[in-house]
Amino acid sequence: MQLPGRHRIRACPLDGAFRVVKAPSSRQHTRPAANTAFGASLSGLTFLRYFYWRLRGRPKGAVHMLTVLPSFVLNTIRLVCRLRLSGDRRPAIAIVIMERMGDIVAAEPIARLARRHFPNARIYWVTLAPYVSLPDSYPEVDHVVAVRCLTEWLLLQCFGLFNVVWDLHFNSYGCVRCGISHIKPGVLPDHQNYFDYGNLLDVQCLAAGLPKLADGPVLTPPQAAVAAVDALALPPRFIAIHCVSNDSDKDWPADKWRELVERILAADPAVTVVEVGLQPNVVTQDTARQRALCGTLSILETAEVIRRAALFIGIDSGPAHLANAVGTQGVILLGTLHRFRSYMPYSGGYAHGETATIVRADGPVAGLPVDAAFAAVMACFAI
Repeated sequence: MQLPGRHRIRACPLDGAFRVVKAPSSRQHTRPAANTAFGASLSGLTFLRYFYWRLRGRPKGAVHMLTVLPSFVLNTIRLVCRLRLSGDRRPAIAIVIMERMGDIVAAEPIARLARRHFPNARIYWVTLAPYVSLPDSYPEVDHVVAVRCLTEWLLLQCFGLFNVVWDLHFNSYGCVRCGISHIKPGVLPDHQNYFDYGNLLDVQCLAAGLPKLADGPVLTPPQAAVAAVDALALPPRFIAIHCVSNDSDKDWPADKWRELVERILAADPAVTVVEVGLQPNVVTQDTARQRALCGTLSILETAEVIRRAALFIGIDSGPAHLANAVGTQGVILLGTLHRFRSYMPYSGGYAHGETATIVRADGPVAGLPVDAAFAAVMACFAI
């Protein structure tokens, strides 16, 4: 099977993986639009021109663009040394996805696809700095490139350092601080319709011009994360919960979470509830049967805690994707999301129902009754 990609980025790709669109000429002195679209790369002169107008109109955006430059220079030096000066002539493959945790976990099967079809290649994963630990833990990934934002990646592409690029972003994704978005002609999913094309992995494959994959993500926390969680002395039988996402439309109300936890603890005197995530919603302090770990764990430590849990209960969020990847049985609460009436973010066991029960609300998930969630927990946890 011929997989998409491109030999030297300045050349036009042979298929839909990445088509070059000419960026606006830096010689035009008209002010760019508030959110300017670029194709496969961004020239330095165009970047400076856009910085000038950002400085005049949105100084905070200009400050962010200034932080992109030193990161861009350092990454350029590193990549040139590795890919051009090291003497290593193996092809270099770039898998590009900036954020977020759930998307990066969902994309893990694409790293395995790259290794199967390019067994001797050097596989690079390009992402934002907060998420570096995730792809760095994927066995198929040789190097992770941490960038400040998509704009930096567009600048890096001017050098044509990679033989093949798989960009997993949907059309028009961009950096809101720079005000620069990325147009990918022929790529159908965008931020308004992406779940119309399937789960996150389906959308990523379509965006990169890859065949759809049936695989689910696989994540094995490294030994350092295992040791850190060993030190927590967690109880032998516990339920991990995650209650707050990056989108309030995905969240279940805190009072319903508290009622659910109370009913679980009453139903099984031997079980403990452990809350993970960035901010607490239910467990604000440790008690005999509740543990508060919010804000204390790294991403991979969170994955290890979830891996040890007898059950994971959550919403559409990054930790739910971690639970899918580590194979923990889950109860996931979903409802409508914006214009998507019935969507599925997961692949693998959570999508097929092998390792998860999806409890859907008839409308926004906030309207889901506690009885429905509790019944699913009882069925999965055998209380």
